This record gives sequence, C-alpha cells and structure tokens, in this order.
Amino acid sequence: MKSILYPTLALTFTCALSACATQSDTFQSAASLNQESLQPSAASAASDPPSDAAPQKPYVVEFRGRSIDLEPYVQGFPFSYFQPNIEQQHILYFETTERGKQLYIQPLKPGKELDLYAGHPVGNIDWSTRNYWGGDFHKPSARYLIAADEKNDERINLYWLDTATGALEQTTDHDYIYAYEFSADHTQLAYVARHGTAEPFNACLYVRDLSKDVSSPETDQQILCDNGGKDRFTWSSIQFAPDAKSLILRIQHDGDRNTTNLAQISLTDPKPSFQNLLKRGTRHFQLSLIRDTLTEEGFVYVSAHTGFANLYRYDFKTRKSHTLTDYKDEIDSVTLMKNAPQPETMHGTSFDGTPRAARLQTAGQPVLTVILQRPYESEILVLDPETGSELYREQSDDSVSLYDDHNHAGVLRASSVATPFRMDYFELTTDSLDASTIRLTRKPLASVPRELARRTIHCNTERVSFPTFDKLPDGTTRMLHGYMMSPRNQPEPEQRIVRITAFYGGGNYFSNNAQIMCEAGVATFSPAPRGSSGFGAEFAALNDGDLGGDEIIDIFYAARFLESQYGYKPHQIGVFGGSHGGYATMRALTFPPHTNNRNESYAFGFGISSAGFSDILTFFETSNIPDWVILEAGDPKTEADKLRDRSPINHVERLQAPLLLIHGENDSRVPVSESRRFAERARELDRPVTYVEFPGQGHSINGLDNTLTYYRTIFDFLTESVVPQLH
Repeated sequence: MKSILYPTLALTFTCALSACATQSDTFQSAASLNQESLQPSAASAASDPPSDAAPQKPYVVEFRGRSIDLEPYVQGFPFSYFQPNIEQQHILYFETTERGKQLYIQPLKPGKELDLYAGHPVGNIDWSTRNYWGGDFHKPSARYLIAADEKNDERINLYWLDTATGALEQTTDHDYIYAYEFSADHTQLAYVARHGTAEPFNACLYVRDLSKDVSSPETDQQILCDNGGKDRFTWSSIQFAPDAKSLILRIQHDGDRNTTNLAQISLTDPKPSFQNLLKRGTRHFQLSLIRDTLTEEGFVYVSAHTGFANLYRYDFKTRKSHTLTDYKDEIDSVTLMKNAPQPETMHGTSFDGTPRAARLQTAGQPVLTVILQRPYESEILVLDPETGSELYREQSDDSVSLYDDHNHAGVLRASSVATPFRMDYFELTTDSLDASTIRLTRKPLASVPRELARRTIHCNTERVSFPTFDKLPDGTTRMLHGYMMSPRNQPEPEQRIVRITAFYGGGNYFSNNAQIMCEAGVATFSPAPRGSSGFGAEFAALNDGDLGGDEIIDIFYAARFLESQYGYKPHQIGVFGGSHGGYATMRALTFPPHTNNRNESYAFGFGISSAGFSDILTFFETSNIPDWVILEAGDPKTEADKLRDRSPINHVERLQAPLLLIHGENDSRVPVSESRRFAERARELDRPVTYVEFPGQGHSINGLDNTLTYYRTIFDFLTESVVPQLH
C-alpha cells in the first residue's frame, strides 16, 4: 500500500545541497527581497555587514564570542532518506555534496555494514531543487515508480526512474497524486489523482494496464471519481486484492480526514462503485489496511476509534471485525512478515553464524511485526496475525521505525534525543531448542561515527513533565510532556537564551538544530502541547477546531515552567517553529487575551517562524491542504469570523517582540504570500519583523548553501534583535 502521506507540518533541517548558487550568492538573493520590497521598519531590519568586513569561513558562524563549526552537522554524515530494498538487495539514499543533493544506490547484503561513500550516483539531478517522496520497485521493467515534483512546489506526479541509467520519465500529469500501488503480479498500476487547485477538489481512481505499455497514460482507465462529494478519496491509500479484480481504497467522509472508511471497489463492474466495509461516520483518527494481509477471507487494519491505535481483523464472510490488540500507545508501523526463510534458503547459516535448519523449524509462518511508539521509548513486538497473541517483545530507549521488510528480514531505523542515527538489519528466527519461540536478531548496517557524534552532541537532555491550565475528568491538573535540552557550556544566568518549539515538539528524535543551538549556548525546550501525537487519538484531537487557541496557551505554560524551574526571564524566552509551528509562533506573539475566554497572554522575548501562515482564510484558499484547515481551525464558510480572529495578520499591532520570518519562494503547502503579507503589515505598523525569503525553495529549506544561509540568518537575528535585550 503506497500512500503519498503528506509530510509532517514542520520545517525540515536536512543536509541537502544546492548547485544553484554559491553561499554568498544565496545569501544575497535571500536578503535582497528583504532589503527591497518587503523590508520592515528600519529599527527592526538586519543591518548589512560593513563592506570591509573579513570574509566568513564557509562553515563557521560566530555568536557571542563563540565560533560554531557547522561542517560536522551538515557534512560529517551527509546521508539521508534511506530506502532499503531487501528483496532486490540494494539501497537508495541521498548524499550531500557540494554539487547538490545526489541520489545514490549500492548493494545491500544481509549482515554486512554499508560503506555509504561507495554508492553509485543515479543520474545527475540535484534533488534539493525538487521534492522526492519515495517510490516502489517495478520488477518487470527493473525501474522505480517514484512520487516527485519539478520545482519544489508539491505538484506531485509519478515518474519512472531507471537506477542503472539515471533516466527520469514523467508518466502522469495531474495536480496531485494521493496514492499509488502495483498489483501483486505488477501488471496493473492503480493511482488516485486530485484535479483542481481549490476546494472542493475532484479526486479520481485510475488503473493502468502495465502489460500493454508501462509508460503511456493512454492505457489509464478512469474507474471512479468522488466529485468533491461526501465520500472522498483525499489522502487515500490503495491495495489490490490478490486476484487484482478489486481493490480496497481508504476514503474520507464528509470532508473530515479523521472520519474515514475502507471501501471495496470492483474493477470488473461496468459501472464501478464502492462499498463501505466499516461503519460509516466512525472517527478512526488513524485508519490503514496492513499491507499483504488482504486475502479472500479478510484483512488486518489499524484503527484508533477507541482513543488508541489498535489492530483489528476484518472478515469478508461475516462483514464484521474482531479486536486483535488492546494497546494504550501509538502504533508507529505494522507489517506482515514470515518468521523463517522460504524452504529453498533454509540451509546454510544466518548472519550470526547459527545453522538455519536448526533454528527455523516453522518456515514461512506469517507474523505481524509491530512497533509501538511512546514519546520516550519504543517497543518491537511480534504477534500472531489470527489471534493477536504476543510471540516476542523488545523495548528500546530509541525512537524506532521500520524502513523495509521482506519475508523474515527487515531494516530498522533508530535514534533518540541524545543519540544520533543508526540503521540495523534484522531477522526473525525461531529458537534452536523451542521452535515456537521467536527471536529478533539484528546487526548494524550504518550509523553516525562515534567521533562525529562526540563533535555534534552539545546538549544535556532531560525529560520533564509540567502542568498546563486545564483539568482532566478526574479533577487532576493536565500534565504535558517535554524535553529540555540545555547547553553543556551555559552562559551566565542573565545572558541565557532559550527557544520553545511552537508545535510538534516532545518527540524522541535527534536534532542537529538543537545541538547547534546548544553549542552556541542557546537552550531548546521541546514540549508536546495538545494536538501532539504519542499520547493517544483523543489528546491528538484536543486542538481540532481550536487552531490558535488552547494549544498556544499550552506554550505559555511551557514558558512559565521555564521561569519557575530554570530561572529564565520572559525576555530570555523565545518561541520558534515551522509551518503549523510557524503559525503558532506568529500567533503566540500576537495572541489576543480574549481567546477562548481564558484572559491569557505571555510576553515572549522573540520568535522565529519558518513557512508559517498568517491568515487562515487565505491559507485555506491557496494551500494544497484545505481539508487540514477545516479539521484544525473550522469551516471558513460557517466560521469565517472566528478564523479571522485566529489569524495573526489581524493582530500585528499586538506584536512587541522581535520576529524573524523565513519562507521558501515555491512553497505550495503554505504559500509564500502568508509571510510576505505579515511582513508588509508589520512594516506599515513599525513592528519589529525581519523577513528572509529563499528563492527556489519549497516548504522546507534544502541545499547546503541554503542550510548555511539559514543558520547565519538565525544567528544574525539573535545577535542584532535578541542579545541587546539581555543587557
């Protein structure tokens, strides 16, 4: 089931590269717009460096007498976006070089560590100039079908990628591809395409006969369209039935991305229609059919309709589901695997040297491998797919995710707030003495070198909980989770600075951004306000329809916690974030106390907003995710007044603290006009805003030069607008 899931709404700080300009060229082009048409008041503008200033070293930024070398962060481990393919025994990944963001491929051998520098380039495209959202390998043509765009604008289409020659061929031409999938024999391709650039969209299901012509859209058959009605194919996923005569499509009801269903669609009917398999109107919050579990008898799916994600088995004969698990945690991933190799590969030894025939007594038995995710740890479980009974469990302090699997083997990714990236190959085996006991054995594939980790870890990390303003049903105060990352080399108390993640904080993942700031003596507090994942569907839905409301007050209480527990003063505390977090930053600095009748406000010292939206109504009209706006903020047709009041653009006069706005010129998720208009309004009102725009960039800032420019921009802003407030 290949679904083009919309990326998390957060700025991505990657080690991407740009071949478009030198560092100085990029900085000038980003700054030129700021200095010309959108420059705020002179008092808030970043001053130009003196003409006789000494040239900056390529990777070094200066901040308050400290020299921070960015090279180990952006070039020390220059690899990202790993796509292992165990079945085909190769791995795709990106490498950062001065030439750009390059796609590489190399063999993947079980149990053998990778030399990532030994990869072979796939074509000569600089992927920092366009989006790449993964792909599936098509066996008959020995090519990848990938989801990508042309210019970082998220007009996602399908392309054939030949990893041998690097040739890239566009094979669909639609406004947006939601999902795509091959039939089991790879003779058919199904995909869902969105038509139109404004709500309501019309999404259609297409099927292509790959046995006739792999590349030509002329064989595409339009099966069914939703016509923007009550049952939509928005953010869908697809899976073919084993006989390829029907498929299961995830659909959305009544424009609510949480109210979803699994619909069966016959591909043989003259007038295809869909049949809902689950009860219509159920808010599943998370709903997905587990790949490869679909048979003539039924399938396994994930739903969080009870408040937490759990596994269910659906029976076609009875048209009913029965519960397999009862977790109170988040499910990160589920896959159907086998606990032994196929019979023809049972002889020989496993990668740990144990004879296979002695260990694997139940060859080919299917099992479900499940990864549970908590904000501070993960658990890997192996379950019986029929009963849900537990066959194996392993706890990890890292945040663990599954990259790929095939038969009895898989590849895991792991990291935490205190430990950088690691990738492991694993096998499911049975005990040599007890064939009913499953074991998971693993061996490293790749990791950040120990010396590099030493050079890039500069934070002391503490997991904390703190109270917010409201009560739980039992009368106790609601507590929120967070991570405090403090510099190992702290400035004097009156010189300290701390940033609060405005949204999507509290995750157990390693952040180069936070470590860079710690090296510079700037702390980062990463809380998980209401709406965050990791605490169940009900908590994640607490901010639905309340965008810019209580979620912002949670950030105020995070700031008060920093005051009471760490001794910070309000002028030392800033807020930052990207996309939703960029909006939350602007909202926090312009928050009207009357919101939700809470009479709340907080005098933050500064803000840094990346790719944020300032006007919810225009964001709804111009963004490629208007359904997200309806879910999180409300329906503009019926709640326009509320959405105007929740829009920072309408409260710019309340802005007192210095604010830095950063945006990519080609952003379609949050159009660049959202930051431009706020900067213009701030200039009119003589408010302290600095605006920097990145030409050619989309919703995230990519490219080595752009990444360096981004950090220089941040430190220049802190130096000129924040540090003077400390005296």
